[in-house]
Amino acid sequence: MCRILFAAGDGKKIKPLVDAIVKASENDPYKERRGSGRQHRDGWGYVLVRDGSVRHYRSMKPIFEDSSAVASVKDALEGFSVLMVHTRAASQGAKNLFNVQPFAFSTRRGFSFWLLHNGDLNKEKIIELAELDEKDLRNASDSYTFAVYLCRRLPSPKLEDVLIHYRVIEETTKSVFNTMTLFQNSKGEFTAFITAKMVERLLQKPERFDYSKLLLLREENLFAVASSTLELYHEAGYEVIPNETAFYLRISYEDVSVETVHL
Repeated sequence: MCRILFAAGDGKKIKPLVDAIVKASENDPYKERRGSGRQHRDGWGYVLVRDGSVRHYRSMKPIFEDSSAVASVKDALEGFSVLMVHTRAASQGAKNLFNVQPFAFSTRRGFSFWLLHNGDLNKEKIIELAELDEKDLRNASDSYTFAVYLCRRLPSPKLEDVLIHYRVIEETTKSVFNTMTLFQNSKGEFTAFITAKMVERLLQKPERFDYSKLLLLREENLFAVASSTLELYHEAGYEVIPNETAFYLRISYEDVSVETVHL
């Protein structure tokens, strides 16, 4: 599985979280404790929104070996910013640039989105739900297939629609359904949806729970959700997000409002 970060607020406060996800991806004791190595090295990517612009970057390099790209995103973190970061440790799908996240999709219903996911989903079930052809998605990850489902089935980025369709995909969860999605509608308005979910059997295993849990950080001018390992590299007042919690964010170019909902 992967390390993920969503942060909205003062760019200067987000920079230490970028440093933390770099270190967490290079040396993850929670991952190593599970006997699956200590690195997340199967590519990384980010989406950055600030000052009326969107930057989307993906690379097959591990984040901890892509210093120029990390420096570039940190240099851009000035003023109010929204940042999503994903560092991949592949579990499904080919190890190639195609499957590096976040994914970007534009729908026929007048909105676009960028999505990242940490965990394992029943890819075959999602293909069935979306009425897709398995042959077309043979080398695609479960996360990409989830994004294709949304592009096909989600009617709008409104909370009521998002909840319906994320709950459908939640039912296909094999391990973890930690997701971060940034939406933009045709008016140029941004919203985001974040989910924190792991199946019951993982909740009972400390080594799996420690690895899979998401952390919430709320400070003045900062809202952030991050994978557990970041707390080892950036000290802050994190809270463990309760299982089956979701956050719906309404984002302006100066502020963010957050609504907490149950999946």
